[in-house]
Amino acid sequence: MRQVGISRRGFLKAGLAAGAVACPTIIPARVLGQQAPSKKIQVGVIGCGRIAGGMDIPGLWNNQDLAVPVALSDCDIKRMRATRQKTRQLFAGDLPDLKLYQDYRELLADRSVDAVMICTPDFWHAQQCVEAAFAGKDVYVQKPLAMSVYESRCIVEVMKKTGRIFHIGTQQRSEGKSTFGPQFRKAAEYVLNGRLGRIKTVEIGLPQEPKEPADWPLVQPVPDTFDYDKWLGYTPAALYSELRTHPQGKGEESDFGRPGWMTIREYSMGMIANWGAHHIDIAHWGLGMENSGPTDIQGHADFPKRRLWNVHGSLDMRLTYPGGTVLHIADDNVFPNGVRFVGEKGWIFCGRGSVKTMSNDPGAGGKHGRWRPLEASAKSLIEGEVEKKLPRNPNNHHRPWLESIKTRQPTNTQPEAAHRTTTACILAFTAMNLRRGLTWDPATERFVGDDAANATLSRPERAPYGVRNALKRAGWNVP
Repeated sequence: MRQVGISRRGFLKAGLAAGAVACPTIIPARVLGQQAPSKKIQVGVIGCGRIAGGMDIPGLWNNQDLAVPVALSDCDIKRMRATRQKTRQLFAGDLPDLKLYQDYRELLADRSVDAVMICTPDFWHAQQCVEAAFAGKDVYVQKPLAMSVYESRCIVEVMKKTGRIFHIGTQQRSEGKSTFGPQFRKAAEYVLNGRLGRIKTVEIGLPQEPKEPADWPLVQPVPDTFDYDKWLGYTPAALYSELRTHPQGKGEESDFGRPGWMTIREYSMGMIANWGAHHIDIAHWGLGMENSGPTDIQGHADFPKRRLWNVHGSLDMRLTYPGGTVLHIADDNVFPNGVRFVGEKGWIFCGRGSVKTMSNDPGAGGKHGRWRPLEASAKSLIEGEVEKKLPRNPNNHHRPWLESIKTRQPTNTQPEAAHRTTTACILAFTAMNLRRGLTWDPATERFVGDDAANATLSRPERAPYGVRNALKRAGWNVP
């Protein structure tokens, strides 16, 4: 039976109909005894790959006055143990004994855990976000938010219903340690305050995927330390290989290089959602489109012939927004890596410059020469103060989440904004895979007069996994 999406209004109605069973009243551990507000927030980390070890656990280390990691979870025991050792070294012994859970559900059931960081592959984000919220945990999740519009909308509505504090790994909104600087916020503020007049086009440059290794086997025995069926989650059953999941190192030290799942459509959308989630988020921020989306999606992408990796290669997509502004998204053969707002009075560009999040991030400028983090067609466009201010995070990306857990006030990235950015990525992904243009209604969150496209709004789920199954277990009335 074909699965279709559900409108925002319809989902909210269905969720509210679930009643008290959907969201039992849970008193977080932090309000009692040793977990009182005056104590540190106890954080569990789900997923022990390169982003957890290279970005998010160091984010906790940068905020030791507020939080401390207390538990790790990963389907790969070897990788989890290696991450525990690295975390101990990072914190130089000033750390409680880290509990290890191969099944993340046991971490969610741990009453000593107040909040979770979800650093798993993209296709796991939705189920783990809603289950964490139902377990009474505040949620930090890596981008993109989800793999389908249905999944993404589910997260938004569950966060509203449960009142959990939400944050997402779009570090370009933040400044200070483990981030890039103020250029993205400044560019968005200048645009939002009319420095460029009406915005005609936003040019977004994305890097390209690495080449698939030609000498890696397509089928291998599943390691004894790896729960591969659980790793696959709701995706179809498939033969195991490191090329599909992640490399395995020697002994306890796993290889934390870029994993293969990031270039396979069952698990990830590729660069359109990998770097696209960062840059489209900044475009929405500057355009004031955090609660809307494109209406017309056109363009194409190449799909290089490879053995297993099957996401897009070079791309050239155009997303038209209400008012006529076009997000022109292309690979770095066309645009430098970054975001350039082009308006009636000139242009403003923002990018990461020479800063790299991970060791194998692309360098600054590339084929287009060196671009400074903040540039403009005229210096006056990026000078002085502005009237309309955007939320500023001058410390580091993880701190707003942790401070919000204490104050119960929203962070600088709301679930709805994360959903709309993710939706734009999904729409481009859908058009390039269907190989035709699409018309979208941002209000109903449906494709206009297009049953084939609307059939992609949700994904099939291999039981017992998936967000739909998680909602049913929580008592939600899910179609």
